[in-house]
Parts: sequence; structure tokens; C-alpha cells
Amino acid sequence: MIDKIKISVVSYLNSKPFIYGLQHSKLIDEIDLQLDIPSVCAQKLIDGKVDIGLIPVAILPQLKEKYIISD
Repeated sequence: MIDKIKISVVSYLNSKPFIYGLQHSKLIDEIDLQLDIPSVCAQKLIDGKVDIGLIPVAILPQLKEKYIISD
């Protein structure tokens, strides 16, 4: 069994297109999508409980390793 990719995302209006895209993609069976508030998303990423997090930019200095994915 392959471990699912753990993703924590805020369930706010501006992230709805991202969430919708994940939920309706072929990847949905390969991910564990967790809807959280921003502070919980950030803490889960800091604690290594998730692989990817949609987090507030202010938390970036607290992360050991970070990648900003954008256009």
C-alpha cells in the first residue's frame, strides 16, 4: 500500500477552486485532503503531520524547508 499525500487546506472561499480541482481530479484516491483553519494548517506542516499545506505566508520563517508553488 502506498502512503497517501497528506494535504491541509483552508476551507475558505479563495481556496475553493483548489479544493474542487483536487476533489475532482484523478489524484483524489492518492491524497488525504484535510480542511483546516490557517493556524492548524500551519501547525500541521511545522509538525510534519502533512506533506503539503496551504498556509499563511507569515509562517514561512518557521519552516525548515519551504517551497512556494506558483505561476
